Amino acid sequence: MEKYYSMKEVAQITGLSEHTLRFYEKQQLILNIKRDSNNYRLYSDFDIQWIQFLTKVKSTNMPLKDIQKYAELMAKGNSTLAEREEMLLKHKQRIAEQISTLSDILIQIDNKLLRYQRIREGIGQKDLEIYNSLTIPQDS
Repeated sequence: MEKYYSMKEVAQITGLSEHTLRFYEKQQLILNIKRDSNNYRLYSDFDIQWIQFLTKVKSTNMPLKDIQKYAELMAKGNSTLAEREEMLLKHKQRIAEQISTLSDILIQIDNKLLRYQRIREGIGQKDLEIYNSLTIPQDS
């Protein structure tokens, strides 16, 4: 027998607020949530896995319209598997490009920090001269 969870339990499990869960449902990011006889939402293990996946792709800046499209395709079942796979492959490529860009930026920051460290340690005299020539004198 499948276990179902209340909205409060799902909020605790996923770290999302109940308000956010309702918003995601309204935006059709979470589809086909069951209801009990009192019309309270009942979430399955599958729903929780989907919400966790949703929050992950959302954190990678996948556009809302793409997440909505993916959710719509997922609700249609395995006949949309190829289209969903293509969407994820494209998004994966965008993430890989972002990682590459961020890695380049991180190298530049590390180089700048190394330069500062050399100046502080007194072994970067040329670096210090360049740094001092670029600083703007303060008014006294």
